[in-house]
Amino acid sequence: MPPAVILAGGPPEPRLAPGLPNKAFLRLGGITLVERALEAARGCPAIDRVVVVGPVAALRDLLGDGVDVVAQGAGMMDNVTAGVRALPGATAVLAIAADLPLLTSEALGRFLSQCEGDYSLFYPIVPRQAVEQRFPGARKTYVRVADGVFTGGSVLLFDPSALERARGFVERMMAARKKPWLLAQLFGWSTVLKFASGALSIAEMEARARDVTGLRARAVIVDDPALALDVDAGRPENLALLRGALEGDRPGGA
Repeated sequence: MPPAVILAGGPPEPRLAPGLPNKAFLRLGGITLVERALEAARGCPAIDRVVVVGPVAALRDLLGDGVDVVAQGAGMMDNVTAGVRALPGATAVLAIAADLPLLTSEALGRFLSQCEGDYSLFYPIVPRQAVEQRFPGARKTYVRVADGVFTGGSVLLFDPSALERARGFVERMMAARKKPWLLAQLFGWSTVLKFASGALSIAEMEARARDVTGLRARAVIVDDPALALDVDAGRPENLALLRGALEGDRPGGA
C-alpha cells in the first residue's frame, strides 16, 4: 500500500479564499478542502500513511497534532519532493492536490486499483462525457486524442526513485504547455503536429514520453469527475457548481 502526500501549499489566492493562507483552506460543504483530502486519503484502505505539505503553523492549527505536516517549498515539484523525503523507504507514493472538493476514499481506491504493471508513473485522465454528464457547464481544459476527449486528474502515483529524473522534464513541459515551439523541442514536431490534429493515441503519447524521459508512464482512464474538478480562481463558475453539489442545491450533489 502506498503512502500519500497531500499538496496543500501555494500562495494566497484572495479571489478564492480572502484572508486564508491559500485555497486549500477554503471551506466548502462545511469542511475545508485540505480536510476533505485528508479524510479521503485516511479512509482509503489502499493508502498506508498520509503526510500534508503546506504552511506548517496554519495546518497544525487546523488539523491538530495527529497529522504529519511538512513545510512547503517554492513550487509544486518542491512540495512533492518535500513530501517524499518525509516517507523514507516508500517504493510508490500517491500525490493528491488539496483542491478537489468532490474527492472521496472510493475515488482514490478506484484509481489505485487500476494502477497495475511495471510503470514509474500512473496519471488519471477523465473522459469529457463523465465530467459533463454530472456537471454540465463545468469548464476544464480537454485534450482530443485518437482514443477520445479527456481532461487530466489532480492525483498521481509515482515511483519516488524516478522523481529527480522526471522533475526537469515535468517542469519544462508545464512551462511549454501553451507554447508549441517549446513542446516541439521536448517531443519533436511530428508528435506535436499529430497531437494537434487529434490523431495521436494514448499509447503513442506514453511511448514518446518514455523515449524522452526514459521512464514508463501510464495514463489511467477513470470515469470519475471527483479526480478532475478542482477549485480554480480563473473559473468561478466551477466553484459555484461544486458549492451547489456539496451543499445539496442540485440533484446528485456529493
